[in-house]
Amino acid sequence: MNRPSRFPAVHLSIWMLFLTGILFFILSLRAGGPDGAQDKAPIQTVTQWQCNVDGPSPPVFLTLPAPLPLPDSRTLVTLTAQVQLQKGDYIYLKTVYAPLSVYVDGDLLFRYGQDGSYPAFLLDPPTKVALLRLPDSDRTVTLTFIYHSPSQRDHLMLHPVLIGSPGAIIKHLVSTMGFSLAVAGVLMVLGVLLWLMAFAITRFEKAGTALFWLGLFSLCTGIWVTGECNLTGLLVQNAGVLYIMAFGGLFTMAIPLTKFCLLLLGDQQRRLLTVQCLVLEVSACLAAVAQLAGIASLSKTMYLFHILDPLALCLCGFCILREVVCCRSRMARRFLLPVAVIALFSLLEVANYYLFDWDVQKSFFFQIGVVTALIMASILCGDLIWDMLTLKLENRQLAFEVSLMEKQIEAQKDRYQLLSETSAALQRQRHDLKHHLAAIRRWAASKDAKKEKLMAYLDEVSAKIPEGDLGNLCENEAVNALAFYYQTVAREAQIPIVLQLEIPSDTGQVPASDLCVIIGNLLENGIEACRTAKKPFLTLKSRMHHGVLTITMDNSFSSVSKTPEGTYCSLKPGGGTGLLSVGSVAKKYGGDHCFEDRDGVFYSSVYLHLFKTA
Repeated sequence: MNRPSRFPAVHLSIWMLFLTGILFFILSLRAGGPDGAQDKAPIQTVTQWQCNVDGPSPPVFLTLPAPLPLPDSRTLVTLTAQVQLQKGDYIYLKTVYAPLSVYVDGDLLFRYGQDGSYPAFLLDPPTKVALLRLPDSDRTVTLTFIYHSPSQRDHLMLHPVLIGSPGAIIKHLVSTMGFSLAVAGVLMVLGVLLWLMAFAITRFEKAGTALFWLGLFSLCTGIWVTGECNLTGLLVQNAGVLYIMAFGGLFTMAIPLTKFCLLLLGDQQRRLLTVQCLVLEVSACLAAVAQLAGIASLSKTMYLFHILDPLALCLCGFCILREVVCCRSRMARRFLLPVAVIALFSLLEVANYYLFDWDVQKSFFFQIGVVTALIMASILCGDLIWDMLTLKLENRQLAFEVSLMEKQIEAQKDRYQLLSETSAALQRQRHDLKHHLAAIRRWAASKDAKKEKLMAYLDEVSAKIPEGDLGNLCENEAVNALAFYYQTVAREAQIPIVLQLEIPSDTGQVPASDLCVIIGNLLENGIEACRTAKKPFLTLKSRMHHGVLTITMDNSFSSVSKTPEGTYCSLKPGGGTGLLSVGSVAKKYGGDHCFEDRDGVFYSSVYLHLFKTA
């Protein structure tokens, strides 16, 4: 029988998250990108520039942003514009893989990316954003931007320039890029939290590996978004670090998601994703080698991953869908929706990058999809791991009950063997009894009979009669057999044990098996504690009063272990569930339990109702 979900609102939460993401996207479109925010911000955006390309070609006028095709690398490109300054103005600029020098009325204001200022293996200087203070004056000045085109691209990407107060510029940047930076932070925090949960859970449940791969995927995606966000460039001045973060996250993020999907598939469906994972790993390594060897930059091999990553995410969704349809896998059905959301939004991101060019922040669609899918997958993983932990606890309790049954059977065998031996001895004694009686009759009739010899003969005959101790400790046969077994174990370990059990054969609403769980756990834990005690002893008593069975046990111990909440936990390797099972059974039948330790003695008390009260 399937266990009902511990989270009845899981599916509703998933759809709400999904619809929230779509609503967020619609609102963002209505709010507008840079242009929508520009109307309210007290800044000027310099988009009209005169462009001179090194060579005989005449100057042209450009409206930025715009890509400028340049077949030759390191081509000199000069942009000039007239702007009206005010006191306290700053300038915000961005250069993409191109060395740049900025002049104001012929005076050098900023220089970046010249040869020798960055590691040679990067081939081109990393993307750089800067917020610079302009000369403090109220006048019209000539801005001159001198670029050298990238060596790894056939075009120079030119971005508009923002001029205004630093507060206004930053406010404008936050309004257009703050969402991406916030999402990046959420993804990295979520990744770290999932990692910590995975490390905690995998200690006792392998299903925690799923959280590890989800956390790594979230972390890689967050690193990628952080590296490419322009706001991060103002906070982190090392452009090389952001370059590695952006492309490292982009090139590797599909690998952990593929690993996660492999956990959801059966052996027959894993081959395709195993090959995909290998291709992604090899491609990422080759891209890194090509960058370090100076063959091709990460910004150039990026276009390969614009194909590989969406293809990999779609293939993950396809394999999980095929697992659901062909194998009827409940595990794959759980996670089909979040993986499908990531795949669809990645396709939408690529389509916007190459076809639509909607006025939203770069990678906006993918960020929405990833956050929505990760939250959905995390909820589903939590539900799955809860199921597994509950099942594992139930299996451990069931295994203990099975071991109790085996011990009962063993005790019953011992009692049967003792009964058989006693019966055989009595048969032999019955056979010999008439001979003994005849001998006594002759002895008594003899004139020279002596009382001393007759008494000695009677003692000899009495010594051969078996005692027949069958170990009857209580009326309930199941509990009696179990208690008899543990009594034998304690005596073999030379532990003084006293058992005084008042348990009837009719236990009402409480099955004998549940009583055996309580008695068996208490005796097993008590005997184990006594083995290391200096003065071992164990006393177990039970008493019936008005349908309530009370069980108490006192035993010596050498040490106990407590949780931070103050409850007792097992000292056994791998932990134990004995005390938890005792409390669970007691509460099941309207009772309760109490455990405490004082002066080297562990006190246990349990009560439960054998018969339902009116």
